[in-house]
Amino acid sequence: MKFIESASPFTEQLERIQQITGTHSQMELAAYLGIRRSTVTNAKRLGTIPAEWLLTLLRVANVNPEWILTGVGPCRIRRHAPDVYEDEDITRERQKDREALQRLSSRALADELVRRIAVAEGERFLSPSTQA
Repeated sequence: MKFIESASPFTEQLERIQQITGTHSQMELAAYLGIRRSTVTNAKRLGTIPAEWLLTLLRVANVNPEWILTGVGPCRIRRHAPDVYEDEDITRERQKDREALQRLSSRALADELVRRIAVAEGERFLSPSTQA
């Protein structure tokens, strides 16, 4: 008979944090949160997510602290409208976009930025409000 070991609440919380931040190691997570790697190690040893992490994630990435702690509710809180939340599907799409940008070479990214600037500048110069 096999026993299925369920993950601890802390492990699940840490997995949600790494999912939402796109980090895969303690060092990456520490860099994202602006803390030392030893702080991540201490949190793992104690089995608790520090409140400061939740505040940082809320402030930097609009991450819903309740979702981190319980897995319930939306992943992100959209700030531009009161009481409007971002669901997991939108969060996954944003993550895919971020990952796609990370795979681009520096040259391809620079080319895309130049193209977008040129399009934006062209629209600005061609808009009727700027013509005399």
